[in-house]
Amino acid sequence: MTVSPAAGSGCGSWPAPEAPVVGCAEPDYTAPESVRSTETPIASRSVILHLGPVPPPIEGGISVYVDGLLRSTLARRFDLRTYDVTVTLRYRRHRILRPFLSLRFLRGVQRQLRSHRPDLVHIHTAGHAGFWEKALFGAMARARGVPYVMHLHGGDFDLFLQNLRPRMARYAARSLGHAAAVITTTARWGPLLERFVPRERIVVVPNAIHVDDFTRVAQARRGPSVRLLFLGMVSARKGLDELAQALLELLRHGCSRFELDVAGGEEVPGELLRLRRLYATPGLRERVRFHGPLFGADKLRLLQGADVFVLPSRNESFGIANLEAMACGLPLVSTRTGAIPDYLVDGVNGFLVEPRDVDALAQALARLISDAPLRQRMGEEGRRRVRAYDWEQAVPLLATLYERCVAATPKRDAVSSPE
Repeated sequence: MTVSPAAGSGCGSWPAPEAPVVGCAEPDYTAPESVRSTETPIASRSVILHLGPVPPPIEGGISVYVDGLLRSTLARRFDLRTYDVTVTLRYRRHRILRPFLSLRFLRGVQRQLRSHRPDLVHIHTAGHAGFWEKALFGAMARARGVPYVMHLHGGDFDLFLQNLRPRMARYAARSLGHAAAVITTTARWGPLLERFVPRERIVVVPNAIHVDDFTRVAQARRGPSVRLLFLGMVSARKGLDELAQALLELLRHGCSRFELDVAGGEEVPGELLRLRRLYATPGLRERVRFHGPLFGADKLRLLQGADVFVLPSRNESFGIANLEAMACGLPLVSTRTGAIPDYLVDGVNGFLVEPRDVDALAQALARLISDAPLRQRMGEEGRRRVRAYDWEQAVPLLATLYERCVAATPKRDAVSSPE
């Protein structure tokens, strides 16, 4: 059931291909007409229950992905149900309350399984404590004879698995191994995941966006300063410490024609205040603006007004904000982690640097700040490449996966009936 990169796509050789992958297929690939136009009658649609952060609000990469999925044509073929398991800032700030939230989620999932009687459960998970909670969701579905798919989103999920102690690694292997499929956003995590789940159940489905949501509002950017933009959860994990150091390095070398906008919610309590203080350094305070979390038209306006997009994450599973920036014609400066090298080609639609490499980050920014034609060329190339990551390409992959998982599971009535 593996979906993998097309040969010669530059996304790695693991494993052998069966179907084109979103983002690794040729840029002019489009979904078959039968997929794009066929709508399954409501009465015969399989019920797919999604467990994850369900918008609104849209904050963080997983909620962006879930929002895009719910607005895709997948809803024409399946009955998509949702149950919101967002961990709000209150529970991130007061961890002593977190077990009570988990108990509420467990009761809620039990109710959803009983009332909706889904044919498949699609579980969206990151690592750490959230994974063990989601593992319980999977066990609950399995106990009712419902197959589940585990979708790995977390930027440091690979590190989470690598650092598990033997006993906990066995628990993780049990949860992943019982899943009908394990979705990863990049084939680069394949060899690691094979230690926990059979290869044939590992499915590569890169993230996607609704490209036209961004391209139809693209407009020319003006101003004497080059406007850099960061969109994402505000935290050290996203590389904002290194970005501050890189910008100070630019100033020391006389490169001062830039401004930076930082937009996003707080990932870890206290991080926003710490980073505001860090960027209050003389030379930066007058060039940097923190906007907090922005959504919809407000986020689009910020993207439209930018010249360069920077996401210098220390670790990342995919970096969906990079796709949004590409759709708006922005060149990227990002890091060689997770799936980012699958769609960001160094020197073509932006620059790739190693995580935590302040000097390389500063050099990449300096090149784009000083060269408007280069920004234009890279931005146009990104706009062309991002079409391969539109939801129209992702829907056939998920639809095929859902159909296979449902078809491979005996009907519950048949299971419970005497032979």
